[in-house]
Amino acid sequence: VAMEESLISESQRQTQQQIQNVVSRDPPSRPNRSAPSARAGDAALKRLESRNQSSQKQKKKPLKSTKTPIKPTRTTTSATGVVATLPSDRVKAPAPLKSKSKEEQIQRCAARVAPYPLAVDTLLKAFSELKADPRNPKYKVIDKSNPGFRRALENVPGAEDLLLATNFCPRPGNVNTLVLNEREVDAALLWMACSALENARETEDYRDAKNKLAFHKTIKDIQDGKVTAGGLSVENETVARANFISKCPSEPTGGQGALMNVVIADQTIRRRFDGDDVLRDVINWIGGHGSVIPEKILSREFCLVDLNRYPIAPIGCAEDLNKTLQFIGCWPSGRLELRQSDDEWRLYGKSSVRAGSARGLGAHT
Repeated sequence: VAMEESLISESQRQTQQQIQNVVSRDPPSRPNRSAPSARAGDAALKRLESRNQSSQKQKKKPLKSTKTPIKPTRTTTSATGVVATLPSDRVKAPAPLKSKSKEEQIQRCAARVAPYPLAVDTLLKAFSELKADPRNPKYKVIDKSNPGFRRALENVPGAEDLLLATNFCPRPGNVNTLVLNEREVDAALLWMACSALENARETEDYRDAKNKLAFHKTIKDIQDGKVTAGGLSVENETVARANFISKCPSEPTGGQGALMNVVIADQTIRRRFDGDDVLRDVINWIGGHGSVIPEKILSREFCLVDLNRYPIAPIGCAEDLNKTLQFIGCWPSGRLELRQSDDEWRLYGKSSVRAGSARGLGAHT
């Protein structure tokens, strides 16, 4: 009995001691958890400690940068005011043209002028006259405000630079006048300029532009009634154009149908057609702007090209005359251009260039 009492008293004493420890301790930071919850918490704590240790090891290792080191740059400002930052060790601005030799200046300027046949012909005539008679004052003074200069040379790349390369210079107090002083006349430079411009005349750029100018002049004569079908008078030409227009179907209203744009020289004409209208209707409409044009298209002296295709090639109008606009790729819109035919198309009806696929809805190619 005494032993049992001692055990009970000892148990009570331990219980009281535990209660006192709980009371004296801070409030519990977390509620009682089940065994699975406790194990999960311990596992998470271990993972966190392991992650912290690995991050501390990585911090101790020196980092290797994979970025390309920044190289010094320099800022340049172009003549038009555009500011650009360039790497100073790799990219260098090209040297200005005037720093090149006179021969190189002349060659490069002549190449730039080549696509402008009127400028090439005007400059070649001036330099040829100066070479033949250096004392001729007619070609030693150039007024940039003159209508002739504006028509032939104004805004043509390389034209004024070519004059400066042959020792023309602005007149003091009048920047709109270029003069070639007597002591600055250099026969060698004039000879080089003539030679470079004659070579420019042999380039494809010059020939194409020259033919285009001639074609534009022909179109203007047609539109002015100077060239008509069968030599018609102006009054009969008006009747013939009205006859072509009368053959056209009625134009869709309310924005419906296909919008056709046709470039004729420096003019663009527009009209709407239904998708089942045919190419013949478009050609009749073009005939309303010159009665001789449809005849020249069908005889292949002129040709129509589809600007929505690339490469660009002539359309076989005789074969597609009764094909719908949707079939030839001009739906829901079309962009055609009237051009002078080259010899291959005019003589044989063939083109070395195969037209690109049509982009219109329902096109056959």
